[in-house]
Amino acid sequence: MDMTSALPTVPGPAAADCCAPAAGLDSQLDAARIAAVAKALAEPVRVNLLDVLRRSPAPVCQCELVPLFDIPQSTLSHHISKLVDAGLVQVERRHRWAYYSVPAGAAEELIAWLS
Repeated sequence: MDMTSALPTVPGPAAADCCAPAAGLDSQLDAARIAAVAKALAEPVRVNLLDVLRRSPAPVCQCELVPLFDIPQSTLSHHISKLVDAGLVQVERRHRWAYYSVPAGAAEELIAWLS
């Protein structure tokens, strides 16, 4: 099929005769925040990281996360920083180690929007 040819025009009502949308824009929606959270979760490794952290009863040391994922430590740090930047993960420094956890209500906006 030639993708450069024009698509056929299907007859329909004139724009003036078209009905108004059943729902309009939600002025309370923080679309930028939802998009930032969704973007942070766009990588499967980040979803897995968040899942490990959310299921842990205590903050997880970076040294415990490295063996779980088949990626270099620097790549893991990159993915974690994306989750931290989106507010989905918080970091606590203890001497030379970083401990990660999911703050209460971190994905609340996304969950509420999706439901």
